[in-house]
Amino acid sequence: MFGRFKKKTEPEKPTVTEEPKIAEESKVTEEPKAEVTEKPQASEKPSKKTKKTQKQAKSAEDDSPKSPQAPADVITKKKPFIGIKEYSSVSEIAESIDKELAETKSALGEYLRQLDDKRTLAERTQRIHKIVAKIADKKPSKADSNYVDLNGLEIVVDATVLNELTAIENVVKSHQQRLIALQKAREALQTLDQAGATEGIKYMALEKEGIPEQILLKL
Repeated sequence: MFGRFKKKTEPEKPTVTEEPKIAEESKVTEEPKAEVTEKPQASEKPSKKTKKTQKQAKSAEDDSPKSPQAPADVITKKKPFIGIKEYSSVSEIAESIDKELAETKSALGEYLRQLDDKRTLAERTQRIHKIVAKIADKKPSKADSNYVDLNGLEIVVDATVLNELTAIENVVKSHQQRLIALQKAREALQTLDQAGATEGIKYMALEKEGIPEQILLKL
């Protein structure tokens, strides 16, 4: 009866033999590496991308606000007066302007006569060039190859009639502008003279090429 309650013998578990850790540790230990002396690296040239970045940075610096510098033509406009002349009366200034008017009109008339002569000759020359170009089946050249810039001074080598015509046209235009400026100054002086009460006053005229542009009244 008691034999039925006899404990069953459990099967023995297989024993796992652990490998010695010393062997594993010997595997893990790395071999000592040989020391490598680094050679000094040569200075690398900047890549195209680096150059582009540097150029952009430089352009950004250039675009940064700087102290404004006026160009030469603006500076001359700020200081247009080339002489100061003292007069004792308005009539004396008017006489000076009348003299400049007479000289300007005389010179303008002479240049207008030259302009007509050169224009007639230039038109004849152009007609001849067109006829020759049509016969040769070639278009007339418009390149200004005879113009040479010499430190800001324009030199025309082997000047043609057209070059002379252009030069005289510029002179005529300049004299016409001068004539208009003198006439305006003369009219302004008439208004000042009509004001009266100008006895004992001295007039300091700031003139540019003989044209009064400002008058200082001195008591």
